[in-house]
Amino acid sequence: MKYELGDHSFVRCPENNLLADIEFKTKGYFGGTYNAIGGVIKNEKSGEILYELSGMWSGEMVAKDVMSGKKMVLFDATNARHTPALVRPLEEQDERESQRLWQKTVMAIKDQDHDAATDEKSKIEDQQREEAARRQREGIDWQPRLFRRINGGLGGSKDGVEELDWMIDANIDGPTPEAKEQQILAIAPILPGQKSQNHFDLTPSEPQPSQTASFGASSDLIDFGQSEAPLAPTSNNAQHEFFARPPQGLQEPLEPGHPVKRVDTLTNDLDEFVDAKP
Repeated sequence: MKYELGDHSFVRCPENNLLADIEFKTKGYFGGTYNAIGGVIKNEKSGEILYELSGMWSGEMVAKDVMSGKKMVLFDATNARHTPALVRPLEEQDERESQRLWQKTVMAIKDQDHDAATDEKSKIEDQQREEAARRQREGIDWQPRLFRRINGGLGGSKDGVEELDWMIDANIDGPTPEAKEQQILAIAPILPGQKSQNHFDLTPSEPQPSQTASFGASSDLIDFGQSEAPLAPTSNNAQHEFFARPPQGLQEPLEPGHPVKRVDTLTNDLDEFVDAKP
């Protein structure tokens, strides 16, 4: 049995009033298959369904024209060539960029060294708690360096985009594709050899000039524990606590005789997952 994540993904084209609703399905308890998708492409304004989508995201995906009944291959992942991510070398990355920040933790997990993974993860979290406590003492409102809050969705401000809470804090309005490319590259280092123009310090003493409003700790893009009191140093027995007691809202660890139960929100199918026996 595999552990799957299922949900809907929406892709909109406001210019043509088109909406693609793609469901990543999970295998039912008695039937179905893994990696299946389903969905529709429709006119969002009129509600008319133009195409029906089916297939597997790991194989062939098909689009069916509802009017003519004609089917066409939307994408075939079977023979598709994987394109690896292009990232800057670790030595060029800022110390707070995710790949460099979590490198030791990830390597320990790959080596199946859970003690080392726990220690490295705890170092990062303890540092974040200390910074959050210092900001709280000094009355500093931490704000994302690269994003700004927007009031999106129905009734939102005019610059709101759909139902987003945050958007990149930059104007990409160049007159040509080349100009837009330069504006994007100026936001943050992306390409190998590109130098960082800003040090991503998470404890700014004052808001940046490009930011349009001041937000409290409760509005942070990432919760670094600002709403929590600083934690006392953990003992050796408590340093592995995050394995035994997950954060609020996450599934409790599996215990013998207590499987994880997940209900599909659309079909109400109930799936149960049990931990592998040692």
